[in-house]
Amino acid sequence: MTEYVCPTCQQPQLRTRVDVRSVKEAVETDPLRGADLFKRTYIGHGRTSSVFVFQGHAGPFRKHVHVNHDEIGYVLAGSGKVVIGEVVKQVRPGDVWVIPANTSHAGEFADEPVLVLFVSSPQEDPDHPDRVWLD
Repeated sequence: MTEYVCPTCQQPQLRTRVDVRSVKEAVETDPLRGADLFKRTYIGHGRTSSVFVFQGHAGPFRKHVHVNHDEIGYVLAGSGKVVIGEVVKQVRPGDVWVIPANTSHAGEFADEPVLVLFVSSPQEDPDHPDRVWLD
C-alpha cells in the first residue's frame, strides 16, 4: 500500500485498488506452516476497511483488543469457541460475530484448519497492527 494526500481533507491516506480475489487461492499461496502460531493473509484494503483470512492451528488464541477498529469474523473452517467480552459462544463454519473496538476477545478451536475471514473497519495496516495482548 502506498500513501497519497487526500485532496479534500489534506490528510495522508492509504491508496487502494478495486480487486476480486479468491479466498481459496489466497490461502493456498500463503499457507500456514507448522512453526507459525497463526497467519493473516490480507485479501484487500479499502479506504475504511480491510479483509483478511486468519489461519491458525487448533488450540487457544490469546486475549487481546483492537484499540482503533471493529472486527467482523466469519468462520470458513474449524469449530470451537470465541470469547467476546464476557460472552462465550460455540462457533462452526458459517457463524459470524462482531467485535467492537476496545472489546477483549479470544478463541479456542478444536479442529484444523482454522480459517476465519475478518473484516476490519477502519482499515488495519498490516505493517502496524492495532492489537494489544491482554495476557
